[in-house]
Amino acid sequence: MKAVSQKSTTVASRRAKAGQAAVWQARLIMLVMINIAQLWILAATVDAALARHYSVLLPLVIASGVCFVITLSILKWWRPTSQKKTSTGYVRDHD
Repeated sequence: MKAVSQKSTTVASRRAKAGQAAVWQARLIMLVMINIAQLWILAATVDAALARHYSVLLPLVIASGVCFVITLSILKWWRPTSQKKTSTGYVRDHD
C-alpha cells in the first residue's frame, strides 16, 4: 500500500516540476519578446529624435514605460506556486 502511495507522490512531484518548468519557460519567452519590443521602441525613439519629430517622442517613451512595468510585474508576481502553499499563501495538508 505504501509503494502505491509513494509512486503516486513521485508522479505528482514530476508533474509539478514539469509545470514549474513550463511556467519559467513561458516567463522567459515573454521577457524576450518584451525586450525585443523595447529595443524596437528605442530605435524608433532615436530615429524620431534625429529627424526632429518631437511629437512622436512622448508616445514612444510611454510605450517603453508600459513595457518596463509589464517586465517588472512578470519578474515580481508571476511565479509558480510551491508544492506546499496554495496561490493564496495557505499551507496545504498532505493526508
